[in-house]
Amino acid sequence: MRVAVAAVVAVGGVSLTVPAAAQARVDGVVSYADAVPGLAPAGGLADQARYVDENGREIDPAANRRHDGGNTPSAIGCTPVTLPDDPHWSSPDVSGHGQWNKGDCTGATAHVTNCLYEYYTDGTWRRKACSDSTQLKPKSESNNRSTARRTCDSTGALISWRNQVDVDVDGQVDSSGTEYHQASVYCVVTGADQ
Repeated sequence: MRVAVAAVVAVGGVSLTVPAAAQARVDGVVSYADAVPGLAPAGGLADQARYVDENGREIDPAANRRHDGGNTPSAIGCTPVTLPDDPHWSSPDVSGHGQWNKGDCTGATAHVTNCLYEYYTDGTWRRKACSDSTQLKPKSESNNRSTARRTCDSTGALISWRNQVDVDVDGQVDSSGTEYHQASVYCVVTGADQ
């Protein structure tokens, strides 16, 4: 008879007690409850990961699957240029910002929102923080930006983060796409999702 024993796992300098079941992988997949922050797989596999909100519900912040400034013309309305920056450490937080440029839009302002997602070993990008919806002029006219940040529980491990930005041009119909930038940051958020 096999006995299940708990294990202590260190993630970025934070010790976590993990049930033995968390050590076992079924078909190479870790359960949502047993996953820990980590580095996203290379080769585009990270784009197949699911996005989840703070309650573990699946969401789709990148419905059109355009990434890193790959804005494409909108069939209806205009297409602004969405400008996320790389997630980065800004003591004591992981931080990300959002800006925009007009593209083929004529609006003088837009509401910009950005959210930070931390990669977990079950193949999910878990939302950890979002900015308020901030009214901004285009980047070419102003250096204002939206800011999302989350305090790190530890800076002892390199973790994959995404900064996802959404732009809604004021007074115009615009494309519904979002853009992200991804970077590895020495920031682990192991506490309850915000």
